[in-house]
Amino acid sequence: MTYAAKSVASEAYICVKCSFHESDRREFPMSDWFVQGPDGDIGPFRPSELLQLVRIGKVKPETQVRKGDSAWFEASSVGGLFEAAMRPTIEYLCPGCGIPVREPPCTCAECGREIHRAKLRITENTIVGEDDGGRPSQAGRSVQRWLKKVRGKREE
Repeated sequence: MTYAAKSVASEAYICVKCSFHESDRREFPMSDWFVQGPDGDIGPFRPSELLQLVRIGKVKPETQVRKGDSAWFEASSVGGLFEAAMRPTIEYLCPGCGIPVREPPCTCAECGREIHRAKLRITENTIVGEDDGGRPSQAGRSVQRWLKKVRGKREE
């Protein structure tokens, strides 16, 4: 599965499966992240896109990153980055057409339906490429326990 990240600031698509390429370099807001790739720095990435790069193994603890115009530093020094990548992702879906929407109450941009209660899609996340012997880490087990509790409450 190829993940293509769309940068809102640059309208550029970046395929993270086949190295990092960007077709449009402009000035970006300070909240955007950049990653040092084999061919130079790439980005900008929104925080959610940076999390996806961690999940698919493109950003490792030793990978150099920077936020906005700051100095480069190791990704492992970004507080909570790798823990956040392990947390489940919760998406809200329009009950009419099934496309992702903002957290309700909202209106679906696709079908125009007013949404007061959306369908939920909860995705369990892992970090690809970790040498863990196939077992979840302590953080991963904690997330799995939390997810079981959340799902159990929803079914009641």
